[in-house]
Amino acid sequence: MTDEWTFVSPRNKKRSSKPSRQRRHHGGVDGHNATTNTNDDGMKRFFDNRINNNHPKPQQTEAEKTKDRERIRDAIVDSISALENVWMSSETSFSYRLIDALREVTTSSSAKKVEEGAGNKSETKNEEGNDDDDNESNQLNIREIVAYGIGNFATSSFSAPMLQLACVLFLRRRAASSIITDSNDDDNASNDNDIQDVFKREQDQVPIYYYEPCILPEERDLLEIFHVAVLEKNEFGKLRVQSMRRQDGEKASATTTSMKSVSKSLFYMPHCPMRLYCNVLWSHWESLDSTIIYGNSFHSYDERTLSEEGRTDPTNGILRIIPCTNEIPIKLRGNRRGDELYDALNHLETAFNDCNIISFMVDETSDRTRPDEYFASQDNENGELSR
Repeated sequence: MTDEWTFVSPRNKKRSSKPSRQRRHHGGVDGHNATTNTNDDGMKRFFDNRINNNHPKPQQTEAEKTKDRERIRDAIVDSISALENVWMSSETSFSYRLIDALREVTTSSSAKKVEEGAGNKSETKNEEGNDDDDNESNQLNIREIVAYGIGNFATSSFSAPMLQLACVLFLRRRAASSIITDSNDDDNASNDNDIQDVFKREQDQVPIYYYEPCILPEERDLLEIFHVAVLEKNEFGKLRVQSMRRQDGEKASATTTSMKSVSKSLFYMPHCPMRLYCNVLWSHWESLDSTIIYGNSFHSYDERTLSEEGRTDPTNGILRIIPCTNEIPIKLRGNRRGDELYDALNHLETAFNDCNIISFMVDETSDRTRPDEYFASQDNENGELSR
């Protein structure tokens, strides 16, 4: 049963005689890159409360720490720039496909609500020619981003976890640019203070709420530089976005108030364990129509959960919501021009293989019976899950 809950295989893929590629160069339970132990897959990092995150590190002088932090910061900024450059230059790049999929799921329902509220205003604007189609096509109606389980991004430059962090910062920038009228200011940032001001404005408009159970002290420092709100307590994916907003003291501004009724919450969860997805579903069951997940394919979980025990588990929210689930695969194979030009994007496939944009089409005919709450066992020696 453990494999059914933790492993996602590519769909409709032919078996290859070549050695399989490690799926995840992700921070493991020891705070370093993950090993080939497939029994972990992020399960212990989130659900085993006995993990000790205080790992000894070589002593460094303050000057060495500062230099190391600046090196990692610059590598993250370079990765963001690479994602942004290929997004602007190639429609087959990973970042373009990702933004395009998010735009599709965040504007399809939002546009209807805006039109209903605006009455005939939109028609008048179109007749007068004042409607900016380009701005509308680039709009992402995302209110906040919740990032779970990225891992240790500060252990090496241009690693998969670092690329995952850079990507969520890139997504925040694109979503914030739908709101900030002077969004080109980031191109004019010339020093560290200017860059931090850009990140602060982006966080004010579209906040990132971040949790990683094995976070390192230097990573906290870097996330502060990038103005990311770090959640302090492991809620096992059960914390609702409304509580995150209260904890962060949500900043309401005139530019965002009109969007809040139509914007969606994005849960950014590449390669997280299945139980974490189930907990997110459980905690947001009444608001799934405004929830988006970027992570493992739910349909693949459905295909691989074969046992009667797994399929009848009352805490399995994924199988319950499958009939209402829409997935857009973000392809990383085949024709993908632009990505190969940047060394910072070398680990794209490792960071995001088999990840989809997942949205939910819930209406009055859908089964709205909420799954049971899941509780992790605290005395399980393997860090596996039992209820």
